[in-house]
Amino acid sequence: MGGPSALYSSSIKTKQVTQNKPEGGKKTADDVLNHLRELMPGWTITTSSADWGEGFRNIEIDREILQQMADDPRAMKKYTDLLLGLEDMVPDLEKLQQDNLWKSVELGISLDANGNASVLAVIKTLMDTEIRTSFELPGDKSSWADFIRERLEALSQGQVDDVTGSRSWIV
Repeated sequence: MGGPSALYSSSIKTKQVTQNKPEGGKKTADDVLNHLRELMPGWTITTSSADWGEGFRNIEIDREILQQMADDPRAMKKYTDLLLGLEDMVPDLEKLQQDNLWKSVELGISLDANGNASVLAVIKTLMDTEIRTSFELPGDKSSWADFIRERLEALSQGQVDDVTGSRSWIV
């Protein structure tokens, strides 16, 4: 987990984004998207999951949420803090992949127009079996990264993989 210095760093980054408005005008959804990309290098942050890259660092944000972030500093702080917190999960997910018979893991987080978040994970085993799982992220979690880690750890141990308690489907 991040510890105090990570929280301090996250807070500084959030403050920079909140205060960084283009000169001579109102901030737009595209401005926010570009700022998030600057804050989170190595992440694919888009408005469409069709543009996701390989690996764990994919985020899709609905344009309405981006505009809400542009218009409301509280929304900017709320969503930026949550998104920056996702970096905490990457080392654990890399270790989880190494500890399991996974050829690759693709993971994406989506924020819909209502601010609800969900995760889609596609895991390919060394035997070329593809396991897909998706689940919604609870709004009351302070760290989505912890929740995502818990869900994928359960999947790696053959436990439940989605909110309904169903086993993963294999393609």
